[in-house]
Amino acid sequence: MRIKKISFLLILLFSFNLLAANSKNIFNASKFNVSKKSFLNGPIKTYYKNGKLKSKEYYVNNRKSGIWQYYHENGKLKSEVIFNVLSQDEEAVVKTYDEKGIIISSGKVVNSEMVGVWTYYDEMGRKLNTYDLTKGIVTTYSEKGKVILQVSEKDLLNRLEEIMVEVKNDRTRANEEKN
Repeated sequence: MRIKKISFLLILLFSFNLLAANSKNIFNASKFNVSKKSFLNGPIKTYYKNGKLKSKEYYVNNRKSGIWQYYHENGKLKSEVIFNVLSQDEEAVVKTYDEKGIIISSGKVVNSEMVGVWTYYDEMGRKLNTYDLTKGIVTTYSEKGKVILQVSEKDLLNRLEEIMVEVKNDRTRANEEKN
């Protein structure tokens, strides 16, 4: 029994040595400087499964920097984020596009929150609405770019509440008339 155990251990040891001799070193630690803090610096590109570019991002000293671009699978620009490298906050201008490459929206973000005035566009890329987050004002434009409606967020919410009450009352009356 003892001979079988020794033989088994020798065969096992020999197998490991044989495998080690045939292995390839695919990671050469002398060529890479891996930081303990996972420090990001430089460009990063990601791709869709079909091989097309999905995104281009850039970091400087672990901070988002420069122009970031995201793409639809058809290769058209999906969004562009331009970071303000001089700001202490994560401040950027954002533009989004549909799959045809037509602008959908543009505005500013600070620390991932929308701030200032955001502009929304129609399917032809014409300014349709603006929303001033600071003042709480929504403005709607004609196809020619003229202001056709301007309302405060508060007034808009009040009007929506009034409409909801009217709809509820209409449903109540309709049910009463059925009975």
